Amino acid sequence: MKKLLATASAIAVLAAFAMPAHAECDGWYAALRGGMVTHDVDGDPGNPMFAESIDFDDDLLMISGAIGYRYQHWRGEFEYVWRDYVEGDDVDYTEKFKTYSYMLNAYYDFLPYNWWTPYVGAGIGLTQLKYRAFDKMGGYSNADYDPMMFTWSVGAGLSLKVTNRFNVDAGYRYYDMGRIKSSDVTAQEIYAGVRYVF
Repeated sequence: MKKLLATASAIAVLAAFAMPAHAECDGWYAALRGGMVTHDVDGDPGNPMFAESIDFDDDLLMISGAIGYRYQHWRGEFEYVWRDYVEGDDVDYTEKFKTYSYMLNAYYDFLPYNWWTPYVGAGIGLTQLKYRAFDKMGGYSNADYDPMMFTWSVGAGLSLKVTNRFNVDAGYRYYDMGRIKSSDVTAQEIYAGVRYVF
């Protein structure tokens, strides 16, 4: 009987310590991410002075911040994504292209309370597409577009739990950002980041 009581007491004490540890993994969090993004703008941008198609494929810096909530396997967040501009040169023209996004993301952590967990994610939102073309001789703008387009994304990654509240993430995302005139705009992103649960 004494052994049974001792065992039950030990289990109760361990459970009391274990429950807050799990609870600390859930709740509101802030995330900061950074990495490289490659845009692909393929098609006619609507500028009659250009050739039939353009193609941006430079690797650019991206930085994002997010506020979200985590509960067990699931995470939901609002994220703002800033991306550096890409510049292209033709014989007579200079092109500048830049995007930034406002996204609602959802993630599924396969092993939410492990030291590490793979995850998948998807998002929907809006992206501001900024495209301008300048005449090198005259310096005037030959094309200027600034639409806000519906955007969706999918991705996957791996998260490492440094402490119950602090995580390090690394992942990949694919974006479909809509169109500029008849040009399809997509992007691929590789990022790393930190996430802290309050």
